[in-house]
Amino acid sequence: MGRLESIWGNDCLEYRPERWLGEEDGVFKAESSFKYPVFHAGPRMCLGKEMAYTQMKSIAACVIERFVIDVVAPSQPQHVLSLTLRMKGGLHVRVRERCADRMD
Repeated sequence: MGRLESIWGNDCLEYRPERWLGEEDGVFKAESSFKYPVFHAGPRMCLGKEMAYTQMKSIAACVIERFVIDVVAPSQPQHVLSLTLRMKGGLHVRVRERCADRMD
């Protein structure tokens, strides 16, 4: 459901984080958990959802602070149907350590 054109529009396959920001104010707007059911929805919502988000933000902040990450092959990723979201062949990236005296 996370890539269905009927739900997300013509650009459903594009990586556009700004789609979750309000057009007028740029503030995050939450979508219905029934529209994007990664952690399920309703009374059977995943109990670890908030902890997963906290861990994801913490790890992402630490990695982004220390490293520059470039996607090596910017081709259209092929998604694999599985219990967790993943890409066929993985996502190939080049990781460089940031210099302490300058920002990239």
